[in-house]
Amino acid sequence: MRMKIQKFLPFAFLVFIGLNAHGFDTKKTLNAVVVSEAPKIDGILDENIWSSAVPSSDFVQYSPFNGDPASFRTVVRVVYDQSALYIAAMMYDPYPDSIYTELGPRDSDRNLNADHFSFDINPFNDGVNGMTFKVSASGVKTDKMRTSAGRHGSDISWDVVWHSAVNINSQGWSVEIKIPYSAIRFPKSDVQLWGVNFWREIRRKREWSTWNYVDNEVGNSFNYLGELGGIESIEPPLRLSFTPYLSAYLENNSETGNWSSFYNGGMDLKYGINESFTLDLTLIPDFGQVQSDDIILNLTPFEVKYNEKRPFFTEGTELFSKGGIFYSRRVGSRPRKYLNSYELDSLETILQNPLESKLINATKISGRTKSGLGIGVFNGMTATMYAEIEDSTGATRKEMTQPFTNYNMIVLDQSLKNNSYFSLLNTNVWRDAPRDEDFYTANVTGTDFKFLNKNNMYSVSGQAALSQKYYDSLDTDLGYRVFLNMGKTGGVFRAEYQTEILSDTYDPNDMGYERNQNEMRHETSFSYNIFRPVGRIQSSRNSLEIEYVSLYKPTEFSTLKVSLSSFTTFMNYWTIRPEIEYTPLGVHDFYEPRVDGRSYYRYPDLFFSGWISTDSRKDLHVRVNFGFGKNSSPYNQFGYGFGVSPRFRVSDRLQFSCESRYSKRLQDIGHIDSSNPDSIIFGMRDNHTINNTIETSFIFTNRMHLSFRLRHYWSKVDYNDEFFLLKEDGYLETNDYVTENEDINFNTFNIDLAYVWRFAPGSEMSVVWKNSIYSRDDVLIDNYFDNLHNVLQSPQVNSFSIKILYYLDYQYLKRKS
Repeated sequence: MRMKIQKFLPFAFLVFIGLNAHGFDTKKTLNAVVVSEAPKIDGILDENIWSSAVPSSDFVQYSPFNGDPASFRTVVRVVYDQSALYIAAMMYDPYPDSIYTELGPRDSDRNLNADHFSFDINPFNDGVNGMTFKVSASGVKTDKMRTSAGRHGSDISWDVVWHSAVNINSQGWSVEIKIPYSAIRFPKSDVQLWGVNFWREIRRKREWSTWNYVDNEVGNSFNYLGELGGIESIEPPLRLSFTPYLSAYLENNSETGNWSSFYNGGMDLKYGINESFTLDLTLIPDFGQVQSDDIILNLTPFEVKYNEKRPFFTEGTELFSKGGIFYSRRVGSRPRKYLNSYELDSLETILQNPLESKLINATKISGRTKSGLGIGVFNGMTATMYAEIEDSTGATRKEMTQPFTNYNMIVLDQSLKNNSYFSLLNTNVWRDAPRDEDFYTANVTGTDFKFLNKNNMYSVSGQAALSQKYYDSLDTDLGYRVFLNMGKTGGVFRAEYQTEILSDTYDPNDMGYERNQNEMRHETSFSYNIFRPVGRIQSSRNSLEIEYVSLYKPTEFSTLKVSLSSFTTFMNYWTIRPEIEYTPLGVHDFYEPRVDGRSYYRYPDLFFSGWISTDSRKDLHVRVNFGFGKNSSPYNQFGYGFGVSPRFRVSDRLQFSCESRYSKRLQDIGHIDSSNPDSIIFGMRDNHTINNTIETSFIFTNRMHLSFRLRHYWSKVDYNDEFFLLKEDGYLETNDYVTENEDINFNTFNIDLAYVWRFAPGSEMSVVWKNSIYSRDDVLIDNYFDNLHNVLQSPQVNSFSIKILYYLDYQYLKRKS
């Protein structure tokens, strides 16, 4: 039966793929006008320069009524000189007092309740890569690096220096934008032809419209750029900027009562190697002010993947996301031989034991040639790390926990016609130490590609990678991963088939992140989408997925999962997303036992989950999450969870939000001890988790804000004194296992308070207070407030810091001199 199911998936996909959808092929053109005098960027379009520019209008809706004329008129004009591109837009509105104008920090457009104007630009006109510059009616700026390649469509952390101003008047609102050539990369050519599009959002109508038509059935808006011509004889400027910083810290550890202070200094450098390639370098970086991680209790056999928050590693990284083999948090992560106290002699004490490797520097070189070849090189270095240990006589010694380590990635990405691409990539980790099981050299070589047909309705994409570990000249581990996805990926009806193979020795985790290995997966998905309003429904995405998973070596069945999901927005702008998952044959879990060759059988399971969200335009917006699951095991196992996330806008400057989630898993069974591979012990437990978050922000101006975030995470695991021996067939039998208390009471408590002032373009001052509490013990507490009181009495670390960045641009300094 299992083999029949496996063979059915590709067949079902081929039957469904015959469905087609309409295509739409149109491309507007607009010529920019050269000017001898730059316009004043004040948001008021009263200069003669704009009257001489070619006006362009006739916007059409992207949503909700794709292809219909926009509700209100928008007129755009573009001029240029030898230093910058200038855009002026007039957004007519018969009710100017109804324009939404909420304030927020830079790059907050997703959560901002405001009207917007944005400008997409692709100087290489390849339909794959580009940039977006967006301004709200309240003057809040957002800039993004965009790509249709890979899983990461946009990089909102990308920040460059550009200028804008807005003005609300009796006819609507207007915006002026200046994009210096130093902020973008373009080919060196006498005549430029750039891909462009202009967008407008009327927030109260939830309407997006575009200058060049964008088919929302296809998904990638960069497939539908118009063209900007008329730009001639401009020279790419020397792009050189320095951003030195100074930071100072005052920290207190309540456990020791000690106060400590220190300061840091370093610099970021950007240098335009030529018109297309840029060098980004950070020297002696300081990431001490980044927001605290949302740490959780991990009961699984897999590593938890936390988001990257360090600015250098989130900005301009679209090339390095190719292939899924680069996880930037590996650079500067915990030393590989980080010492735990139980690894030492009972008479020894750890005096110093750094949690993170010290980053010396990191460098990125990236860009794209006129022929569409993107090239990216990343390199990072971390210093040798030591733990300091004291014995009973007071003598101290140092033990190396990680040698000097170099991290490197190279990417070659060729843009092809029909917005397709083909990439080659390589990562390498080299450690300056004799090679052994801890300090080996690791290398991963891979490819990433996507091919689309002319109307972008059908596509074939895939990835492949070969991992290598070099312990010495004769001892090498090789592993591989192959992923393929093909199908009809545009239109109302869609169908896709994908398969993935991970060999038992594939391991990219020295510089990447792969949750598991030794697995084969096949998945077929069918979806029906509503892009134009029908009745009470504004838009909807509905899908059926069938997934078959087996072990790679030996080939053994793991699970069959069927999923149904829907994402529907109604005309009142409420949204609902229900999902049902069913594993009719159960799951043979080859990872939970923590021993190769063994598996644990999980009984057939039905899980229902989803969320409901109210209209986000309202001052009070609420989202409710829910979930319930139960399996057919004889142990009466089930679980449920719910959460509520209200957000209240007091004014355009002040808002409050909170999130409270609760989950409970009863009679759950999981791994306890596998120190003896022939006697693997599991235990029955109840797991209760509460996650509370409170956030607020006050926006003084569009360049100055104060933000506050508090998070308390509490998870307790109560073992029921019922233990089991894992049998060879994957089932359990009762066992009289004797152990110490296995219960867990786990808490993390964090406060992040930050004041940020962008006092000049590219320059800012930030003042941050961070409070951190971490506790884990085996004493369970039933009452939430008793537990919270106990947490607040635990040892905590308080950090107060100030950091000043100052942006220095070579072109500006040259003009001043």
